[in-house]
Amino acid sequence: MLQYSVYHEFLPILIFLIVAIAIASAMAIGGKMLSIIVGVHNPNPEKNAPFECGFAEFEDARIKFDVRFYLVAILFLVFDLEVAFMIPWGVLVRDSGAGGISWAAFIAMMIFLFILLIGFIYEWKKGALEWE
Repeated sequence: MLQYSVYHEFLPILIFLIVAIAIASAMAIGGKMLSIIVGVHNPNPEKNAPFECGFAEFEDARIKFDVRFYLVAILFLVFDLEVAFMIPWGVLVRDSGAGGISWAAFIAMMIFLFILLIGFIYEWKKGALEWE
């Protein structure tokens, strides 16, 4: 008679991981072997040259970027974080029934929204919403 163990519940996961690692390894090794057997190797300076976006570099990589790119990234984070935190909070408000949520939860969300509003006003004053 077999003893029940909690490890028996994890056996399918272990088998899945072993099969996944085996398939990934076989594909990586098989692809490399196929490349060695079938691939034509005649490198030249043009093929070995570093490039980005299909054309050769034409300026120094250490040029200064316009600050508006960073402001747009901050603006994206402001709205992305707002939505990421507002959806679960909205579900909690909807599912809380007649009692509603606690005042502490409401005040915490309002403080969070106020901080995001400050970030949005900063972006607006810096002109990140006006693209030339």
